[in-house]
Amino acid sequence: MTAMELNAEISHQLSLIADDENTLQRVLKYMKRLAARKEKTMEEEEYISKEELLTGIREGLLDMKEAQRTGEKLKTLQEVIDEL
Repeated sequence: MTAMELNAEISHQLSLIADDENTLQRVLKYMKRLAARKEKTMEEEEYISKEELLTGIREGLLDMKEAQRTGEKLKTLQEVIDEL
């Protein structure tokens, strides 16, 4: 199902229970928990830890040092950007 179809189905199902305040409160509570869980997951995915950042820098510098030692030609910054 597409997002539009899912939204339509959710609206339809809510219309079936629209006159039952207790059930609507339970649905609302569940939806809020889902939204909070999604927000927390998104926040966790957005940040990289200090250790991960330092490890990435360290590995990059070691790669550069190894390339200089062996004479290997590495990609320029512009080449990396162009790949994105």
